Amino acid sequence: MTRSEHIRALLEEYAAQRAADEADQARRVAEACAREPEIARLRAESTETAFGAMRSILSGATAEERTAAAQQMKQRGKAINARIRALLLRAGLPEDALALKYRCDKCRDTGYVGDAPARFCECFEARLVTRMHEDGTMAGVGEQNFERFDESLVPDDAQREQLLATRNMCENYANTFPDTPVRNLLLTGEGGLGKTFLLNCIFERVIARGFSAVRITAFRMFEAMRRQHIGNDPAFEGFSALIDVPLLLIDDLGAEPMMRNITVEYLFTLLNERMAAKKHTVVATNLTPVQLKEHYGERVASRLLDRSVCAAIMLKGKDLRRQ
Repeated sequence: MTRSEHIRALLEEYAAQRAADEADQARRVAEACAREPEIARLRAESTETAFGAMRSILSGATAEERTAAAQQMKQRGKAINARIRALLLRAGLPEDALALKYRCDKCRDTGYVGDAPARFCECFEARLVTRMHEDGTMAGVGEQNFERFDESLVPDDAQREQLLATRNMCENYANTFPDTPVRNLLLTGEGGLGKTFLLNCIFERVIARGFSAVRITAFRMFEAMRRQHIGNDPAFEGFSALIDVPLLLIDDLGAEPMMRNITVEYLFTLLNERMAAKKHTVVATNLTPVQLKEHYGERVASRLLDRSVCAAIMLKGKDLRRQ
């Protein structure tokens, strides 16, 4: 899909979210009115008061009459709202039980902020970046997250202890982003030790906290590099988005094709630019630190393994997928 197509699809999602917001409000209003029927009467009175005041303001012959009508509406509205709040509390409901609640208070789930010309909200931009790089091949956030971490699946005590320690470190990283103890993480080890699961857990928690992040397989990253190198699509922004996103998570580094003048060169550019901009990067790979150096060369390895900004964690043990 092109960027424009992603934007249209995302705007449809926002429209559906607004409909869900309104349906949720209607449900809460119905529940409150069922518990305290007077709330329905007071809401109707509030609406009639507002319409009546508007008629008085529009028909007022003088500025004083219009001001008096507005003040009367304001005072009556305050009294009605105070009575409704009291009834809600008596019914065991929160004071804001009737309010329309949004996922994003800045744009009120429209995706736009500001006066004309309006611009996309930060929440929309973050979801757009994530959407453009999700290819459906990685596990959904509902499948792999910290809440679904099950240590009982690790039969070996030593391996379980190591995996729990790594899990705690990754969860702390996700919970404190962007003020993490260390900017980058490198998860290494053979296949089936939980690296991809932990990477997905970090991604889920960070986006749930409202931050922008992109998770991408090394193969998809290579495709973005290749398209950038060919340069036959002026509208393509994939590689630039990988450089700019606040948190980039790369899975299975080392499994991508090795193409001359592309793989190593663009990977170095990506890592170097992100380091210079102090962006956060999480990498999962089956390659050992020595193999990373052999595979990509000294310049790339030095940026992946820089101890001043990166914590390298090597997982060991048996393939958990075969247990």
